[in-house]
Amino acid sequence: MAGRPRTISEERIMAALAAAVGRVGPSRLTLADVAREAGVSTGVLVGRYGSKRELLLGFVRWGLSEKAFIRPMRAAFETAPDSVEGLIRAVVRSAGPDTEPEEFANNLAFLHLELADPEFRALLGEHDAAVRAELADYLRAAVTLGHLVASADVDALAAAVDSIRNGTQITWAMTRSQPLAEALRRDLSTLLEPYRCNKEDQ
Repeated sequence: MAGRPRTISEERIMAALAAAVGRVGPSRLTLADVAREAGVSTGVLVGRYGSKRELLLGFVRWGLSEKAFIRPMRAAFETAPDSVEGLIRAVVRSAGPDTEPEEFANNLAFLHLELADPEFRALLGEHDAAVRAELADYLRAAVTLGHLVASADVDALAAAVDSIRNGTQITWAMTRSQPLAEALRRDLSTLLEPYRCNKEDQ
C-alpha cells in the first residue's frame, strides 16, 4: 500500500498497540485498530503474529522485558544523588506518566485479562519476581552505602516497595488527589524513612 512502510520495528508495533489498548480496551481491540495506529496493513500484523492473542502475548513479553522495563528503572536509580532517592525514582519511572481515567480503566481491563489467563499470568509472575530482585538490589546498595540501616530486611522491604508500586497506582486512580509520581514518592518515603541512616548511625 502506497505510503506505508514495508518493514516496521517491533517497538513501533508495541507503541501502537499500547495506544490502541488505552483508547478502546482489550476486549474491543482489533488487529485493524493496531494496524491503523501503526500505519501498516492488517496483513502485516497477521503475517508477523498470526492472531490477536499472539500479538497481545508479544506485547506483554515486550513490555515486561528487561530492555523495556528494568533498564529504564536502573537508569533512574543510577543517576540519582543517593540510593534511596534512586529507588524512589526507579519506582516512579516504572509507573509511567499520569493517564486519563478512561485510559487507566482500559489498561486495568488488560490486567484483568492477564490475571484470568494462565499463560499471561505466568509472564506476570516471572516479571514480578524480576522486579522484586531489582528492587532488592537497590535496597542492598542503600545498606552498603550507609543510606539505610544495616538491620533493614532487604527482601521484606523489596516486597513492600513492590506492593506500593502496584497498590498506590490503584488508589491514585480512584482519588487523583495529586500527581501519581507524588503519591508514589509519599508512600515510598513513609515506608523507607524509619530505615534511613542518620549521622549517629554512620
